[in-house]
Formats: sequence, structure tokens, C-alpha cells
Amino acid sequence: MRTKSFRTLLLCCALPLFTTGCESLFSLEVEAEEICKTEDDLSFPAAPPLSGSVEQTFQIPLGDFASALPEDADVETELRLKLFDATATTDISGIQRASLSVRKPGSTEYVLLGDFRSTGTGGPTNKLQLTSSGAVDVLDLAKQEQLEFLFQATGSPPSQSWSADVKVCVGAKAKANYFNLVF
Repeated sequence: MRTKSFRTLLLCCALPLFTTGCESLFSLEVEAEEICKTEDDLSFPAAPPLSGSVEQTFQIPLGDFASALPEDADVETELRLKLFDATATTDISGIQRASLSVRKPGSTEYVLLGDFRSTGTGGPTNKLQLTSSGAVDVLDLAKQEQLEFLFQATGSPPSQSWSADVKVCVGAKAKANYFNLVF
């Protein structure tokens, strides 16, 4: 009789551990404060006269950022734009809005990382900086060897092809939960 009540007591004590966050003991976090890539002379197409918009994609390699993460676990990835700075070879003051997005793995869907809206008060300029729209959580994004980014600009971008020196920095944090693998 004593053994049966001891087992019941042990089970009753263990149950709250598993229901109140014990799984945090079985997780792994990996963080890269800043991953940067500089592209010199990144070319942008001329804006069509009617639509007034341009798009450009480019890749940023993550390197071995995700090497410590398990292959068979879902990974929550928090990605944040730290810096997008472009210095163009021509006047880009006609750009009214610009955005930078990242593509989800295996899909055509992009997630917004940062944007720019012109105040319209300045004169000619060849510089453009985007500000972060906050951290985005995209499942398994950290397991990719490189990420594809999409830059879009609308308004009155240059009507001839142009180029810019672009520096992009992102911060990434990934968390894998081993709880489901163990139990």
C-alpha cells in the first residue's frame, strides 16, 4: 500500500513540472547579433514610365549560423533588420516608398522586414535608409544557408538603370525545442 501511494504522490508532483514550462529545459537558442553583407554596384532596373516601381532581389549567406540546431526539430526564427543603407550613383529622391522583405523557405511569400516613406521635404539625394518594422518570426528560416531578400521602391525611381552600394545587416535568433524529440 505504501508503494502505491508513493507512486501517486510522485506522479502528482511531476505533472506540474511538465505542464508549467518544463519544456524550456529542453530547448536550444542560437543568436547572431549582426550578419552583414555589402554589395557594391548592385544594379537596379529603370522604372517603367507608367508604373513607377522597381524590384531587386539579392542573397545574404547565413554561414554556419544554424549548425548547432537539430535537423528534425521545428525552429522558431526571429529575424530583425538592423541596417539597410544604399548610396546610389544617381538622384533617388523621387522614391516615395521602399521596402525590404525576406522570402520564406520553399514559398513565394515574402515577409516585410523594413520600410521607408519619404517626407518630401528634402532636395536631391543619392542616399536611402530603411528602418526596421520589428522582428519577424518565420519557422525554420534559420536552417537556410542563405536568405533571399526583395527590395521594392515606388514613386518616381530613376527612369534609367542605376546602381547603388548597399549594406544590409540583420540580427537573427533561433530556438529549437527538444521537448517533442525527447518525449
